Amino acid sequence: MKPRRAFTLIEVTLAVALLGVVGTGIMTFLSAFASGSQSRVRVSDPALEATLAMRRLNAIAPDFRTVLAANKTCAVLWLSDRVPSRTVHLSELGCLRVDTKHGELLLDTIDESALIADRALETEFAAGDDFLGAIASARTAGLLRTRVLAEGLDCASFSAASARSCVVLEVGAAGATSGVVLSPARPEEPLR
Repeated sequence: MKPRRAFTLIEVTLAVALLGVVGTGIMTFLSAFASGSQSRVRVSDPALEATLAMRRLNAIAPDFRTVLAANKTCAVLWLSDRVPSRTVHLSELGCLRVDTKHGELLLDTIDESALIADRALETEFAAGDDFLGAIASARTAGLLRTRVLAEGLDCASFSAASARSCVVLEVGAAGATSGVVLSPARPEEPLR
């Protein structure tokens, strides 16, 4: 009897089956990767965008006090109590607004250099003053500095929250929407 020099039918069948399983796995991975990258051309999860925007706001204004006024496209915030008084000053205001043209959420703050150049611009507000009007007049006077908090948004709007000093920011991107409550962190009192 001569020694065999070829594969048997069982060996060939097992090799083809193994190659088929490996090939199917590779094709499944490639199609999943292609569909995932196609659907996520840009990172635009609205919950992620809203959370990142709030983290950026907290980095810029860690002493955020309260929401003073709001409408569908903007919310005026008392960012800090830098001037030693119990009232709001112009330098302490900020305005979160939606730029629908560019799909951005912006934070407008008063430019420090304008206030340093003319200290008469520092206005003190009463509780019932028109904060939206004050920000609008500061914008037309060129006193605002703008920072981008979120971009790539399809839509964004503000709505009233259950608490008086809060507002709900609803962000929409990639066909989904997510809401986040914009409220100041309440200081905790130590236990006695």
